[in-house]
Amino acid sequence: METIADVAGLVVRRLTSPPPHVVGVGGAVAVGKSTIAEAVAASLGDRGRRAVVVATDAFLLPNAVLAERDALYRKGFPETYDWDAVAAFVEAVKSGQRSVRIPNYSHAVYDILAGQWTEVHDADVVLLEGVVALQDRLAPLLDTTIYVDADEADVKRWFTERFVRLTQEARAGADSFYTLFASMSDSEVREAAGGTWDAINGPNLHEHIAATRANARIVVQKRADHEIAAVREQD
Repeated sequence: METIADVAGLVVRRLTSPPPHVVGVGGAVAVGKSTIAEAVAASLGDRGRRAVVVATDAFLLPNAVLAERDALYRKGFPETYDWDAVAAFVEAVKSGQRSVRIPNYSHAVYDILAGQWTEVHDADVVLLEGVVALQDRLAPLLDTTIYVDADEADVKRWFTERFVRLTQEARAGADSFYTLFASMSDSEVREAAGGTWDAINGPNLHEHIAATRANARIVVQKRADHEIAAVREQD
C-alpha cells in the first residue's frame, strides 16, 4: 500500500532545480489537504529538507471586503482571494527571500486578523495548500503540484463530521465561528452542514476545484476511511 513517504519521494524526484521550491496541494474542502501537506512536510524533513506548510486561506480577502462585493457566502471561490498577494508570496519564496510575511487567517473568527502576520523563514520547500492552490493562474508558478482526491460522498461526510465536531467544541466554550450553530441540536447541525455543502462547497468543487486535478503532477487518491488508496503521477 502506498504511503505519505511515497508521495514525498515523488515530490523530491520532481524538484530538480535548486531550492527553494513551492509545491501546491489542492483538492476539495475537507478532503484532507492540510493533513496530507503536513505529513509530506514531515517526510521531507526526514530527508533533510526544511519544509513548511502555508494555507491559501492567508490570502483570502477580509470579510469586510467580501461583504462589500456581496461575496461573503462565496468564501473559498476563486474571486474571494487576493491573487496579487498569492503570486507575490510565491515569487518571494522562489527568489530566495529568507523571510516572507503573510497575513494571519483565523478559523475561529472566520476572517483575516487585521495587523497580524506570520513570517515564513528559510524554507527549502513551501507546501501551499488550499482549494485554489492548483488554479490555472497559480499552477504555472509552482515547482510541482499534488491533488488530493476522494469520492464526493465521502468528502461531504467528512465535512459534515468536522462541522458537527467544531460545533460541539463551540458548545464547550471554544471561541469559534461555529458558536453560531451551538444552540442547534446535532441533527439540525448536520442539516446545516449538508446545506452548506450543497449551496457552497459542492458547487465550488464542481465549478472550480475538480478541474484543477488536470494541473496536478501527483494525484493522491483517498479511501472512505481517509487512508491513501493510490498515488499516481500524471503529465
